[in-house]
Amino acid sequence: MATHGRDHDRGRDRASNTEPENNLANFTNALENMAATMHATAAALGNQVGNGNGGDREKGPMTLATFLKVNQPIFRETTDPTEADNWFQAMEWSLQAQQVPENQRVEFVTYQLTGKAQHWWQGTRRLLQQDDIAIPWNAFQLEFYKKYFPNSVRTAKELELLQLKQSQMSVAEYTNKFEELCQFSKICQGDPGDFEEWKCIKYEGGLRSDILSTVGPMEIRAFSDLVNKSRIAEECLKKAAIE
Repeated sequence: MATHGRDHDRGRDRASNTEPENNLANFTNALENMAATMHATAAALGNQVGNGNGGDREKGPMTLATFLKVNQPIFRETTDPTEADNWFQAMEWSLQAQQVPENQRVEFVTYQLTGKAQHWWQGTRRLLQQDDIAIPWNAFQLEFYKKYFPNSVRTAKELELLQLKQSQMSVAEYTNKFEELCQFSKICQGDPGDFEEWKCIKYEGGLRSDILSTVGPMEIRAFSDLVNKSRIAEECLKKAAIE
């Protein structure tokens, strides 16, 4: 998965090749890495602005060394599509935040590939490269997702969301799993306001009946409020069970 720092030891790649599984810990770690990258990028940009260098590209193109000052995450071979998607989104956010030119994006991002992922890119690059013309970012994105997040996996994730139930999970665990799957749903794309109501209705439908009986009649259509009320209902039920 994505980790910080350049790893020069190519022999430490994970030997296991397990099937993708629902792993809340991995998803949480991936989100933390993504957030750390965004935070570091924002801090670096703040320093650039403070030094009077914000957005100034007249002095020449950005260098790889400048880009790497943010301590970008590394990507290794993975069988977990969520890890791949989170890494790609973190890198894309960093590229946009640092205003990296289109013709440098693939060069910078692929520097962060290591192990089997690097070997994959070496072969793929030979197929995409035409003379000395820079490989378009959207071409890299297409090939990356074909390799690490095929349509069959995305379809499976969407189906898993539609069938998701809280069951024995806590509200926090259910919410994390729900949010993880939502990012792969075609419905949950674009402006959040366009699918907020659908998201709330779907979330409610997966809650345990004892919690749903409390929050359902409220008809909450703001997702953050719904999650908060569900947590409160869960705590109240726990206290009632003890008394």
